[in-house]
Amino acid sequence: MVDELRKQDASSQVHDTHSAHKRRFAIVGSGFGGLAAAIRLQAAGHECVIYEARDKLGGRAYVYEKDGFRFDGGPTVITAPHCIEELFEVAGKNMGDYVEMLPVTPFYRLLWDDGDQFDYDNDSDNMLRQIRARGERDAAGYERFLAYSKRVFTKGYEELAATPFLRFTDMLRVAPDLARLRADRSVYSTVARFVQDEHLRQALSFHSLLVGGNPFDTSAIYTLIHYLERRWGVFFPRGGTGALVQALGRLFEELGGEIRLSDPVEKIEVEATKRGVQHRLTSHLSGSHTFDAVVSNADLHHTYSKLYRDVPAAQAMTRKLERLEWSMSLFVLYFATRKVYDDVAHHTVVFGPRYRELLDDIFDGPKLPNDFSLYLHAPAVTDASMAPAGTSTIYVLSPVPHLGKADSD
Repeated sequence: MVDELRKQDASSQVHDTHSAHKRRFAIVGSGFGGLAAAIRLQAAGHECVIYEARDKLGGRAYVYEKDGFRFDGGPTVITAPHCIEELFEVAGKNMGDYVEMLPVTPFYRLLWDDGDQFDYDNDSDNMLRQIRARGERDAAGYERFLAYSKRVFTKGYEELAATPFLRFTDMLRVAPDLARLRADRSVYSTVARFVQDEHLRQALSFHSLLVGGNPFDTSAIYTLIHYLERRWGVFFPRGGTGALVQALGRLFEELGGEIRLSDPVEKIEVEATKRGVQHRLTSHLSGSHTFDAVVSNADLHHTYSKLYRDVPAAQAMTRKLERLEWSMSLFVLYFATRKVYDDVAHHTVVFGPRYRELLDDIFDGPKLPNDFSLYLHAPAVTDASMAPAGTSTIYVLSPVPHLGKADSD
């Protein structure tokens, strides 16, 4: 019944545009955020134009293709598919008619330099069996951690994730909830309260790295990722992340949206008119056009320092951003192999000999460390179409310090 009501509501959003003032939006960048905003606005009856600097949609989810091999340049882990399903639902469509989501198992294979291995998946019996091999005490501790992660998920994701924190008072209002979640503790220190085995602590705390956070500094709220994955699983789109991007682009165009590829935005000026504030956008190919509003999915610093560079408020924001610390960076190598490796998982994390010390170097150190940890992505394990028969496409990623920080030091 709830699903039917959502479909009816989605249909009314698509077809009934008389109840709201139709506005014209420019969407800068066609990453997942830009595509999602464009689809929702277009489905609500507004007129949207997506400007993308590159020759394909996707932003950082760009696809590189050569000799039949396809490499996803961006995110490869989809853990909450319903968020994507909603984009099709608001348009009165079914995601399954556009793209197929394939379950990934194990979620991750974790390897250490001493030969230890842990397959992290959604099979509770398999997880407990592997943990019991390390100690019965940790098996009981893990079950308590899973229960804790569920509580954090309920409060931190289901209740607070969609809560806007526009004012300091908004934070004060939810402070008691955050306190009960012990948000002051780090992900690692929270995990360490439940399990003793060091490799298991790493296995249950590395997730914050997927969103650019140091598990020794990031709030314990991010332990909710563990339950989120256990609840909904980990998925990969057939045809790669690029296939999902193309599906969203197709949906947007079916709604009447316009896409302008290879057309980087050069400048945006703000003008006061009788209609209110207008944004005059100038792009490389299309020239200048006026919009009621702009949604920028470009980097925040680029948006203020380059696109809105002549706007005083943007100049002030640029100065503020440049005083902040930048997150870690990544080194990524894409390659193909002439054979299929049967013992390789879709997602593999290879931990180096150091954990906390290496993360200190990555997030705070002034230079590139001598050792490293690696994340290996081998999509043909789940989807053979990602590479010609008998071959594999793989990328390997290593977290590294931000080069700008190294230069400044």
